[in-house]
Amino acid sequence: MTIFEQILAGLQQKFAGVDTATLTRIATKKAEGVTDETKVTSIVEGISFQDVMQNYGDFRAGQAQTSAVSNYEKKHGLKDGKPIENPKPEPPKPNDPPKPQETDIAKMIADGIAAGIKPFADKLAKMEENEAQAQRNSQISAVAKKYGIPEFMLKDRNIPENTDLDTYFKDMKQDMSNNGFQFSKAPETAEQKQEKEASEFAKMIEADTKSIVEQQNK
Repeated sequence: MTIFEQILAGLQQKFAGVDTATLTRIATKKAEGVTDETKVTSIVEGISFQDVMQNYGDFRAGQAQTSAVSNYEKKHGLKDGKPIENPKPEPPKPNDPPKPQETDIAKMIADGIAAGIKPFADKLAKMEENEAQAQRNSQISAVAKKYGIPEFMLKDRNIPENTDLDTYFKDMKQDMSNNGFQFSKAPETAEQKQEKEASEFAKMIEADTKSIVEQQNK
């Protein structure tokens, strides 16, 4: 496989669902002057979803600008910005629909860019929403575990975003205790076990030292 083909394959795997034309343009640009295949992975990793959106937006902007200029020149009988000599008039057709009013070129370009970027913007927003929700769920699970709240109690529970989780689960634990729920003792963590062993070892040394001193004083 060529450098271009390797980069394109990597982008298609990384950005599944993005149209091939966009990824092909990016791969073509990134492959320019690259001869070392070991750089392919770092090139692909260095391309973000924002880069893909930017490339697509630039492409659509170019298309929109070309189309807008072409339509404007056609409407006003221009070619490369200059009047066409003796343009042949179009014969009138019966029942022709009214021609649309002249549209501002800048607005056409902006509308074209917005329409092209929207699918990517929606996808990025969904990814960010899912990531934020996953982080929130992880935080809720960690605080619940801290207070001994079992996982099944969290199912289908809607906790508002601005809730103080410590207060929330502390109150929840108290309510459960008042209703007779028996909490199982959480297993010691590795850090807690190590601290306990260190404390017991220190007490043993202190007792041995005291015993030796007492024997020497007899």
